[in-house]
Amino acid sequence: MMMKENNMKKIMITVNGKPVGDGLWIDKVTYAPIQRTDRFTGDSKSHPAAVVG
Repeated sequence: MMMKENNMKKIMITVNGKPVGDGLWIDKVTYAPIQRTDRFTGDSKSHPAAVVG
């Protein structure tokens, strides 16, 4: 399944007003975290992150 960029939202997590990490991409519909692979491999596709628990 291929997601469009407009179906994702980046949220920034802060501690005492300072950003922690690069942010978290979530799906706007399901609020599931999205794993962005283009940062590491140059691939522009998005893949759902693994569910732990």
